[in-house]
Amino acid sequence: MDGGTPDKLKKELEEELKLSSEDLRSHAWYHSRIPRQVSESLVKRDGDFLIRDSLSSPGNFVLTCQWKNFSQHFKINKVVIRLNEAYSRIQYQFEHESFDNVPALVRFYVGNRKPVSQQSGAIIFQPINRTVPLRCIEEKYGTSPIRHLEMGALDGKAEMPKRLSLNIGHALSPDLTPIRCNLLRNKEKSGSHPACLDNMQEKRRPLKAHQSESYLPIGSRHQYMSPGLDGKLSPTPHVFRTGSEPTLSPTEIRRFSNEGHSAEALRGSDSQLCPRPPPKPSKAPHMKQPQSPTVWQSSEANYCELHPNPPEDCTWVKIPSATNSFVESQRTDDEETLSFSNSEISFPALEDSVSQCSAADLGEKIEDFEFIRPVYETVSSFNPKDFESILLSPENKPLETALLRRAKELFTNNDPRTIAKHILSMDCKVARILDVSPDMERMMGVSSGLELIILPYGHQLRLDLIERHTTMAIGIAVDILGCTGNLEERVATLNKIIQLAIELKYLGDFYAFSAIMKALDMQQITRLEHTWTILRHQYTQTAIIYEKQLKPFSKILHEGGGAMIAMQENLTVPLVMPLIVLLERQSVVIEGMDLWESNDRGCEIMFNHLETARIVAQNAAFYQQNAERLLEGFKPDNEMSEVFKTEFQMRLLWGSKGAQVNQTERYQKFSQILTALSRKLEPPS
Repeated sequence: MDGGTPDKLKKELEEELKLSSEDLRSHAWYHSRIPRQVSESLVKRDGDFLIRDSLSSPGNFVLTCQWKNFSQHFKINKVVIRLNEAYSRIQYQFEHESFDNVPALVRFYVGNRKPVSQQSGAIIFQPINRTVPLRCIEEKYGTSPIRHLEMGALDGKAEMPKRLSLNIGHALSPDLTPIRCNLLRNKEKSGSHPACLDNMQEKRRPLKAHQSESYLPIGSRHQYMSPGLDGKLSPTPHVFRTGSEPTLSPTEIRRFSNEGHSAEALRGSDSQLCPRPPPKPSKAPHMKQPQSPTVWQSSEANYCELHPNPPEDCTWVKIPSATNSFVESQRTDDEETLSFSNSEISFPALEDSVSQCSAADLGEKIEDFEFIRPVYETVSSFNPKDFESILLSPENKPLETALLRRAKELFTNNDPRTIAKHILSMDCKVARILDVSPDMERMMGVSSGLELIILPYGHQLRLDLIERHTTMAIGIAVDILGCTGNLEERVATLNKIIQLAIELKYLGDFYAFSAIMKALDMQQITRLEHTWTILRHQYTQTAIIYEKQLKPFSKILHEGGGAMIAMQENLTVPLVMPLIVLLERQSVVIEGMDLWESNDRGCEIMFNHLETARIVAQNAAFYQQNAERLLEGFKPDNEMSEVFKTEFQMRLLWGSKGAQVNQTERYQKFSQILTALSRKLEPPS
């Protein structure tokens, strides 16, 4: 194998990896035609994976991965989607979700940590990258996929036949396209040549001389055919031969669909090797496409504008009810779902006749359908003025000593796990994960607040979550800095708060966990060097966990690593604050800058947070189930529950009058109070 110099190979590999991200060659985890045994030797640890060509089924791809110390191979299925009478395309899938290309499929399963198959439970997350260009791999393990088609050889040792077989089955293999095109371009012969018009290669960007001729199969090369024997997809080629060249491989049965394709036959002359235009679409009236909330009417449409869905009882359309999840309505997980959108048609549904629901019937159903428009909330769910409390007086002052002492007693007399469950319970209610009534679902238009926060009209919920998060962080800081007694008491409080953060992390309440970590990272807290030194001496294990586990974990979350742990077993309230701050940056004043504003990887971090938000919205029901399971049998204490209500904390910190003042002014004023308390405890040297 003439591989060239290392520098040349490296440059050639770099050129491949610079191709479009939709091009399979641009991904280093694609290893072309390596044999099965070689691929198994490359994946060594659980989660390792690569994509390779199927040698037994040319034109298809195989995922090779390691899971539970065993190498596993999964064929990537091709699903033909019929867009209309003239055009179709291919999507790729394992079991449910289908994608336009293999890279999109890989990104989905890696990003979501979703099992490739339910039976195996295999999860992929660590790509095994190739170190040489595809040309070298193809030269080593096989010069052409035709060898595998003709000889059926998997070891690549069979000799290349002298004449290439151009039977029906070969015309369907995308790997044959470069050779087929060379034959069509060869003008030295006279007479006519067999060819396939059905699946002519689309125009693609010309490759440089040193680049590989391997490329992604294009969807239009396969034709749709209804499931035949065994209920499997069977591609239907249409090959017409003219002239005197004999059929080289007549063993395969020719099957033709009832659609007329006779006009696609090649004539005998070399000058007529170009296919005729595809047949015109039928002029029969099509049913009018109904409006959907996911389709914009024009580029000038209001971002918040909503459009009603069609009725529910049309037998061939899956319509989300008003209480269904907004995100669920966009999924196509169910293979029997047939959507009006051409790009979302699911192939198995094509077995049913679309005549089950006529246009006239559909029009009548739409007239009877009542669309409930979600409410754009403008009033906060927190009302400290009218808050009914068993601890607060109707008119209280900021930081009343009696209230602070009672809150301190409740905090001291309960273990961290009990306190964490009280916080989790309140967080789930504020974020609308638990105790969401049917009326609330209709008002939101979705089933969970985790979906609402990513929507334009979730503005008020986002502001409420910012209010609760900031107020909780300030309250924790006051709990530490308010210990004006001896140093031992302050260190014990700091130790208890770190233990609380550990419990919140265990319960999967990353929202409250991040609020505590924010408080511990405040400049007024971190400057207490003597306090932290005593903590390391008296509570060494707690200090180590904080420095070695909690701080790195918090950093990962805020740098956009939430997508990696979005499906953690006990996750109940995901970290949504970075996304909320990103969406509401113009509406609220937040002290300091977020990582995506000041970090060199700002764009990457911001993209990761957006990706995490998508995963969180899709799995809102999963988090709800986790919260219900962890809080099952939990009986909250009334006073403890009140202490962790946002209205109580607002009244405790700013008083009954100050709690109604502008948010920005409240935060700035309290920052000054915290600074004064910190300097009083440990005066600056």
